[in-house]
Amino acid sequence: STYYNLDLLTSAQPSPDQSSMDVGDAKLIKQESIYELMLEPGLFAHSTLEGSQLASDMSMLEIDRIAQNVVKSHLETCQYTTEELKKLAWMLYTQEEIRSLQNKSCETMWQQCSLQISNAIQYVVEFAKRIDGFMELCQNDQIILLKAGCLEVLLIRMIQAFNPLNNTVLFEGKYGGMQMFKSLGCDDLINAVFELGRNLCRLQLSDEEIALFTAAVLLSPDRPWLTESKQVQKLQDKVYIALQHEIQKKHSSEDKFSKMISKLPLMKTICNLHLDK
Repeated sequence: STYYNLDLLTSAQPSPDQSSMDVGDAKLIKQESIYELMLEPGLFAHSTLEGSQLASDMSMLEIDRIAQNVVKSHLETCQYTTEELKKLAWMLYTQEEIRSLQNKSCETMWQQCSLQISNAIQYVVEFAKRIDGFMELCQNDQIILLKAGCLEVLLIRMIQAFNPLNNTVLFEGKYGGMQMFKSLGCDDLINAVFELGRNLCRLQLSDEEIALFTAAVLLSPDRPWLTESKQVQKLQDKVYIALQHEIQKKHSSEDKFSKMISKLPLMKTICNLHLDK
C-alpha cells in the first residue's frame, strides 16, 4: 500500500526542504484513509456579508491581519517560487520520455505519483500549522481537517504548476500532458484533474486569492467527527471575509467568488475518484 505523511503536524520544524526531507521515521497515514472522512463540502454557509454579525464586528485592521497571515503562510510553504516555475515553464517531456512513462507498470507509476503527492502534502501540513488559530484547535480536529482537506488544497495549488497554454502540468521537474499518465489506467480521474486545472486557471487567481481560498477550504467546519466545529467555523468565517475583501479590493468581477465556489463539486468528484483508485 502507499502511505502519505502527516507527521509534520506535530513537529516544530520549519518549511520542508526537498533536499533534506526524510519520511523514513514518520507517522504514516494510509493513502485510502485520506478521504474516508469526507462529506459533501458545506463551505461558506453565509451567502452574503449583509447581516453577518461577524463581518460587522471585524475591523479592517483585523481583516488585513488575517489576510497577511494566510498569504505569508502560503508563500512560505509553496513547493516552487514563481521564479522557479517561470524557469521550468517550457521544460517539456519529449515524446520518447512520454513513451517511457507510458510503458511503466501501473504500480510503478502509482508509486511515482504517490511520492509526489506525499511530498506536496508535507507543505500543506506546514501551511496549516502557520494559519493563526489552527494549532489552537485540538489535535483530533487538526488531523481530521488535514485528512479531509489536504487533496482539495493540493488541487487548488496545482494551478501554479499548470500551463493552460499547452494543457500541461509539472511532474518530476518537467511539464507534460495527460498522455504521460496513461499507464495509471484511470483516464476519468486524470481528465477531471486537467479539467479543474483549466477551469481554475481561467479565473486568474492571484497568490492572495489562492492562499485565502485554500485556507477556507481547509477550515471546513462540516467535516465529520470534529469536536470543536464552532471554533473551526469561526476561523473559516474570518478567512471567508478576508477573501471577499481581497476580491473586492482588486475590483474583480462580482461573480468571481461564486465562480471559485462553483469548482468545489468537481474537486469533490476528483477526491471520490482518487478514493476509488
